[in-house]
Amino acid sequence: MRRIKKYIALSLVFLMMIGLCSCVSVSGSEESGDSAKTIKIGVLTMLNMTVDEVENVIVARGIADKQLIKEGYCSSPNKNLQEGSGLDDFNVEVVYYDNLESMMMALEAGEINGMQVYYRTAQYICQNNDKLQLGVEYHFEKEPNEFVDKIMQGVLGNNFAFLLMRGNEALKYDMDDAIKAMKNDGTMDQLIQTYLEDAVNGTEPEPVKMPVIDGAETIKVGVTGALPPMDYITADGVPAGYNTAVLAEISKRIGKNIELVQIDSGARSTALSSGTVDVVFWTRTNDLFYEVSEMSEDERAKDMEQYQASMTEEEHDVLKQIRGKIDFSHYAYADMPADTICTVSYYGDICVPVIKK
Repeated sequence: MRRIKKYIALSLVFLMMIGLCSCVSVSGSEESGDSAKTIKIGVLTMLNMTVDEVENVIVARGIADKQLIKEGYCSSPNKNLQEGSGLDDFNVEVVYYDNLESMMMALEAGEINGMQVYYRTAQYICQNNDKLQLGVEYHFEKEPNEFVDKIMQGVLGNNFAFLLMRGNEALKYDMDDAIKAMKNDGTMDQLIQTYLEDAVNGTEPEPVKMPVIDGAETIKVGVTGALPPMDYITADGVPAGYNTAVLAEISKRIGKNIELVQIDSGARSTALSSGTVDVVFWTRTNDLFYEVSEMSEDERAKDMEQYQASMTEEEHDVLKQIRGKIDFSHYAYADMPADTICTVSYYGDICVPVIKK
């Protein structure tokens, strides 16, 4: 995976330039005058979620992981999780980073205890950096029960969609139709296999060239390059990865040219609202909670009643703790700035911690 490896190698060069600090355990550092410990977690800058909201979500994921470990759906090299402690037992401090490179530098330098990224990105990073490892490994081969399935989809999982400003509904609907058609005819599965599955397993696909349609309208799409192999910038400065392949196919289907504009994660909202770009990749959504938010109060109560009927008493308690941290009715829209709309989702993944070995 020559091009993507150059991306990771560049990060390591910068790390050597600033000097590596000694490894800081994911268990956190002692706070003066307080028996609790603080764990600093790096996160790519969100579009609209506050640091407090993200901290609550990360703690909720830690609560979920503890239960999943008990039930054999995941494991962890972290001693605290092995012994039954989770992030809810510590003071969690989220640190935002505008790009993956700076977040990796902070992790290796010991400025943060871990970072949360999406599973495919975490796998790729850890395979190409022998100083890092997954903080939690999920056992997808084990058939999930109802509780675990919804925890994976809802609390641990996110979906990806393209974000536009309100008033651009016509383009949104065109993109929606293209994405739905790509799912239905197998194109999306093929792109996932080639640009994500195969890339993680060592086969690097060539960057896709965006189609050029004579006389067609040009749409500017902001890409971050912050989620290899989904979204990265080659050594030649060319946006590449799964997202560009998806956009190239969308371009063909909607009959519009797409110009890719590289922006930092933290600049997505401003670039969109200012008109610098018409669309941004990516916005975080959640299909499960979107469905819940669209239900009536009676439908939502019935759905929750059926869900809870399948749980053990311990799972009930875990769900109660999680609901104390996450507003389920708002979660699907939590990262969308005002006056924005998003397409239907085109991919889903779970968030995982990456830590130093």
